[in-house]
Amino acid sequence: MAVASQFNSSGPPRDPVAAGDRGSAPRLSGVSGDDPFALLGLSPAYDVDLAALERAFFERSKQLHPDRVAGAPAAERVAALSRARALNDAYQLIKKPVARAEYLLARAGVTIGDNERLDPAFLMEILELREELAEARAAENTELVARLQGAMQARRTQALEALPGLFAAGDTQAIKDRLILLRYINRYLEECDAALDEA
Repeated sequence: MAVASQFNSSGPPRDPVAAGDRGSAPRLSGVSGDDPFALLGLSPAYDVDLAALERAFFERSKQLHPDRVAGAPAAERVAALSRARALNDAYQLIKKPVARAEYLLARAGVTIGDNERLDPAFLMEILELREELAEARAAENTELVARLQGAMQARRTQALEALPGLFAAGDTQAIKDRLILLRYINRYLEECDAALDEA
């Protein structure tokens, strides 16, 4: 399914933050509350200029800060706090490449379930690696755990580096497969972290 245009919009950013009066909760004009890119005035795309993301978050945070409505009625203060939290959540999602990729994939109508099929060869490999990790953990062999962790971190980097090209091509199935792979890799790395924390 080729939907590259959905992933790499070249259009202008959404409307900027409306300044708002000091006595009322500032609002973001022309944006949907559930679209993190719109909340930050960015076009939805996998390739994100992180410096521009930081600037957008900083500028909008100033406009939506709850202190701006400190003297307002309680309902307005609660609404302002809710908008500030939504902005922070949007920033955190877009900043993280896997979360950003999963959001954009879902936006294109492709979701990842809990029991997705995995390439049998990779499944066998990950089961063997987890067994090796479990044995190293039981033996308190932190040197081996660290080596296994380093090797898997390199695979994670490789998987992430493939995402921009897949989004540019609009290949939703390949993106989904890569994200499923990354879920397994991330779980494995969490197990490595836990093993090293125990040492």
